[in-house]
Amino acid sequence: MTQPQWQTPRAAIIWMQLSVAASLALHAGHLPAWLIAAALTVMAWQICVYRGVIAHPSTWHKVLLTSACLGGVLVTYDSLIGLEPMVAILISGFALKLLEIHRRRDALLLIYLAYFVVVVQCLFTQGITTAALMVASVCVITTALIAVYQQGERAHGWLALRKSTLMLAQAVPLMLVLFIIIPRLGPLWVVPQQASAASIGVSDSMTPGDFTDLSATPKVAFRVSFDGDMPAQASLYWRGLVLSKFDGRTWSQLGPWGYRTGNLLQWYGDRAEPWDSLAERRGQPLEYTVTLEPSNGSWLFALATPRPASPGIALTRDFRLYTRSPVVTEKQYRAQSWLDYKIEPERLPPWRRSIELRLPEGFNPKTREVAARWREETPDPEALVQRLLDYYRRDFVYTLKPPLLGKHTVDEFLWQTRRGFCEFFAGSFVFFMRAAGVPARVVVGYQGGERHPEGDYMLVHQYDAHAWAEVWLAGRGWVRVDPTAAVAPARIESSFADYFSAEEGFLDGSPLALERFRHIGWINSLRLQLDELEYAWAKWVLGYDSNQMTLLSRILGRVDPMRMGMLLLFAGSLALLPVGWMLLRSRQRPVRDDIDRCFLEFCRRMARLGLGRRIGEGPRDYAARIANQKPELAPEIWALVNLYERQRYATAGENNLALRQALRRIPRR
Repeated sequence: MTQPQWQTPRAAIIWMQLSVAASLALHAGHLPAWLIAAALTVMAWQICVYRGVIAHPSTWHKVLLTSACLGGVLVTYDSLIGLEPMVAILISGFALKLLEIHRRRDALLLIYLAYFVVVVQCLFTQGITTAALMVASVCVITTALIAVYQQGERAHGWLALRKSTLMLAQAVPLMLVLFIIIPRLGPLWVVPQQASAASIGVSDSMTPGDFTDLSATPKVAFRVSFDGDMPAQASLYWRGLVLSKFDGRTWSQLGPWGYRTGNLLQWYGDRAEPWDSLAERRGQPLEYTVTLEPSNGSWLFALATPRPASPGIALTRDFRLYTRSPVVTEKQYRAQSWLDYKIEPERLPPWRRSIELRLPEGFNPKTREVAARWREETPDPEALVQRLLDYYRRDFVYTLKPPLLGKHTVDEFLWQTRRGFCEFFAGSFVFFMRAAGVPARVVVGYQGGERHPEGDYMLVHQYDAHAWAEVWLAGRGWVRVDPTAAVAPARIESSFADYFSAEEGFLDGSPLALERFRHIGWINSLRLQLDELEYAWAKWVLGYDSNQMTLLSRILGRVDPMRMGMLLLFAGSLALLPVGWMLLRSRQRPVRDDIDRCFLEFCRRMARLGLGRRIGEGPRDYAARIANQKPELAPEIWALVNLYERQRYATAGENNLALRQALRRIPRR
């Protein structure tokens, strides 16, 4: 019987289930486990409803389920304001919509929601792996859309999948043309971010153990491509934040505006450069491009004394790079750096000196006592720095497994445990210097990186996170001092992975990370090739905005509206040629339904047996001739031909499934 136009075909139900599953899989990384379990339960419920095992949920059931999902979101996120809770509410409603599939219009609404849910994933990540999964999800959703409009026997095969794949393939040339030519527009709205969202990687505070935790993370923090030769490994200190506040346990920054309310940021392109007067930059600058992974922070990373070379980036008073909005997607920017420099060498303002000497009362009494005594014995600040570094060199151990510390963290580390990671060394050094009357501060970022042997760029991983110190010395200004280098110089001169690869605790949180098997040649080669692919995607696709005008200038010579319009018209017409050719070709083909296709397949099978159909020979005459020559096939052949004639010519034919079953009984060869 013909299926009612308002009813949803069985194939569409299956493809809609797959669409929901594909959409959920994209968001699985940031959804709570209970929501995924609830969505899977709803999918199972909808299958039972379709099979007639249970009834559709009542209104009270729907109200209860909706209230439970809203309550779960509130308990999980504490607020409905923010990106993640909003997406969780969206996906909750999207999954619950499965229980309301009564008519075709309900199915269409679910499918259109699925498209939107897939696109929302771009707010979280835009890597090449995510892009491939999104394309696959869109293909499945489009298949469901096509299957909704299929009727009868056509709804039972893979025809909808083939059509959706063909449609997406036809759209690729035009998509590429629009991507290359159409100018990029800024966002029309701002997506609210989680106010309490934790930074990924280096955060804006430092507590003993923070960097030790990062050593278990192999994820890439950013990639750097230098215009010239790469600097030496030991000089690669990627400056991110300056921490000057200390509460007895945690170091934190004073804010992006410098150290004093009213200090302005030096934005790229500003005529006034208020902070350049504080620095003496010597020699030729390094020029490089950084592709930063999402961090949820507004701070960027650069080498010493940077100068921004991309719009939307500012330089702070303590020579850090800063951007207005948090980095929630991959960000590409250019910068210049001078590694030979002096910052504020002549005089430190009193308010700055006061800040960089401030210590909380009631913490680390022994360190205060020793620092005061050493300062009397060694009044020269430079000699005092060397004396403390010599102390670190004697008895200290740089380890991924430092012991826990109590209230007096610096006292316990310096005079008892003497085992720690970089944040232990940097924090204790700065506290000691301040207690001795020498202005000092903590700097956090990354140190070193992995040089890609073929891609001519550098990978900086999360486990390369590092903390060091800066002290102010008269005539030299702010000088970088890395106590970790005094204890483990090989850590600074080689990569973190090379130094710790054999130590217990390295990448404990990622047992399947490819970095753990970098000693195996083919696995390491595969890892680097995959990263090169990711970097190319980030540079040429996600970072295309910065290259668009350069490319269009090469093509057009001069970019103006007339030439842009002509290029769009020409390239668009060229991209649509394959679609036009396929449409013209499809019009020339005879249109056959499932009944004719089954009979023609029967004719092809007989032709392989040497019994091809003659010109003008009808189905019954053809069957009689085959039955005479192949009597062992006569029952199956007559059954198929009789079904074909009834389906083709009877006023009320049988279901096409019987014809297909009869075809299966005919041998292929």
